[in-house]
Amino acid sequence: MGDRTVKNTIPYDLAVRYARYVDDREFESFREIMVPDFTQEGPGFASGSLDQFIANLSLLENYSATFHLIGQQTGVWHGDHYVGETWGVASHIYSKEGEVRKFDMGIRYADVIDVIDGDGWFVSRNLNVVWTQDLPTGT
Repeated sequence: MGDRTVKNTIPYDLAVRYARYVDDREFESFREIMVPDFTQEGPGFASGSLDQFIANLSLLENYSATFHLIGQQTGVWHGDHYVGETWGVASHIYSKEGEVRKFDMGIRYADVIDVIDGDGWFVSRNLNVVWTQDLPTGT
């Protein structure tokens, strides 16, 4: 029972670390939670390796800040292999014509995680954007 309880915390722990690394712009820290052949696909982009994924994060330079809020998760373990989904909202702050704006995305990540030597590692994390909203922040 104890091993199962610990294993069930791995997807949430990885999702939290993923969000923190993006929001804090600690891109090299992804090497602590992703396998070298990590892949990700989403609307209009794809990464075939961890190095390519990190390079693709340069698009975040268009935003003064991001804020990822993690919602619910569901998934199934098959031994040391996990397939599941993480829901959340990703907010992106930027300026347009002197106005501060917030671009929000309702997202669902299709997560694949492996436990290797007792640690959880993202193998892939495909992004599905469910909805978007772009509004002034009022500041």
